[in-house]
Amino acid sequence: MAIWNCEKCGYEKEGRCKPKKCPKCNEQTNFVKKEA
Repeated sequence: MAIWNCEKCGYEKEGRCKPKKCPKCNEQTNFVKKEA
């Protein structure tokens, strides 16, 4: 399991796959993988 960080608003999402868009700021943003 990885933690994905939204570069725009800092939202953290836990999951195996990189999210397509951020549920918080609604941007189709670049999620960065944060090491657990």
